[in-house]
Amino acid sequence: MLKKIKNSECGVVGIVVAVLLIGLMVSVVSLIQMVYVPKWMEQREAEHMDEVDAQFSQLKFALDTQTFTGQLNIPIATSITLGSKELPYLMSVRAFGQLEILSDSFKLSFVNATDTYTYSFGTIKYSSSNAYYLDQTFIYEAGAIIVSQQDGNMISIKPSFFVNEVGGNKNISINIQNINAIGGKTTGSGYGTSAIQTEYTGFIKVKIQDISQIYINTSYTNAWKIYLDWMLKHVFDSTDYSISVNNNQLIIQFFNSPNVDMTISNINAQIGAGWIE
Repeated sequence: MLKKIKNSECGVVGIVVAVLLIGLMVSVVSLIQMVYVPKWMEQREAEHMDEVDAQFSQLKFALDTQTFTGQLNIPIATSITLGSKELPYLMSVRAFGQLEILSDSFKLSFVNATDTYTYSFGTIKYSSSNAYYLDQTFIYEAGAIIVSQQDGNMISIKPSFFVNEVGGNKNISINIQNINAIGGKTTGSGYGTSAIQTEYTGFIKVKIQDISQIYINTSYTNAWKIYLDWMLKHVFDSTDYSISVNNNQLIIQFFNSPNVDMTISNINAQIGAGWIE
């Protein structure tokens, strides 16, 4: 009888040890899941945002190359990584993104004593949907790369806007790209890699004398205000102009009537594989 009791106690000890080992393993896995996985995923999503930033730089390079070489009807594809995958073997969430071409989302209006001249431009926009890292938006707008997030926006790569003075006359030179969506392929979403194809189709030139105001309609007035104020200070005195913001409109008032020389390059664009005319 005593022998049976000893064997029974040995069995209980083995079960207790097994339960403790399982509890330890669960605790370690829970610690990794709750503490380290969010940090690893946040780092992965931050690296993905850096990757998209670099890809938008390549997109601008492709568009600038098409514009300045003037080669017609030659599509160039630029890859944009929409999201990032989850970690293997552990519980985590994928990051998704959306790429889209927006028509008429940026507007420029020039006012002089005789008329108002308004021009609309298309843009390219990437929006992230991150689970751990803060969401960011990258926009190709009027030749600039804009980075936007919850606490504000800024121009990371400046557009081709210049000011100069010749013979006492102040001039504003603008080289701007207008993105035209074709074929109905204007959006792409998910976590894989999407291609955006662009094709240069020609340009027009616009010259306007003695302007008194410039109105800019954009969702990123802060970014444009900082950049344009910095640009104008190179030639204009602080008393020559003023900049104000009214909702999504940036207003530049001039007190010395400069001239505007603008070149608008037309770019056809579509998202995804293939090319649809």
